[in-house]
Amino acid sequence: MSRIEMFSKFIASKISKNLSVDNEQEEVIAYGAFALIQTMVSILAVAVFGIIFDVLLESLLISFSAATLRKFSGGAHATAPMSCALIGMFVFGVQALFVKHFIINFSLIHLLLIMIAAFTFVFYIMFKYSPVGSANKPLKKEAVRRRLKRQSISYVIFLLLVNVVLTAIYIKTKNICLVSAASCITAGIVWQSVTLVSLGHLIIETLDKALRGTISARRTN
Repeated sequence: MSRIEMFSKFIASKISKNLSVDNEQEEVIAYGAFALIQTMVSILAVAVFGIIFDVLLESLLISFSAATLRKFSGGAHATAPMSCALIGMFVFGVQALFVKHFIINFSLIHLLLIMIAAFTFVFYIMFKYSPVGSANKPLKKEAVRRRLKRQSISYVIFLLLVNVVLTAIYIKTKNICLVSAASCITAGIVWQSVTLVSLGHLIIETLDKALRGTISARRTN
């Protein structure tokens, strides 16, 4: 059991005693506390990376786009909450650096071609694979799967419209921040789409094993 899970259960136990609720309600409180703490830790990790490398806004926007789509589409998971936070910090941070120092230097035509290709890929993945369940969320009911697929596709359509608006305003104002925001949104949902396929599972599994190996080595020293 991870420290986050232990702390979540501790909080749930304290709240349950004060409210005099049963064990089932205590488990619900513990799950809610775990989700909240995990989210806060993940955001903090991404923010720390962003501050250190001066890509705070970019990394947060990428992580928000990916995390929101993940709610509907599912995807590969790390084996521990801290590993999940660190993998997110690394992936979103690297993407943010790539956007800030490379992508936004492209011409508008090249950016538009990249975004068209990216959204085509994302729509294909959402239609073909979404949603992808996990051990904790197997998604066996077909009605639930259909609903999550519709929500995944609807969210991608919404982000596509956001990018169209940002690009249109950029053409009029030449504000580079708008192109950066559109690129970050695109990067976030592309990564989330990758986590639905075998390549994404392999990447996360490899990073997860490396992190667990590093943590185990530190504990033994």
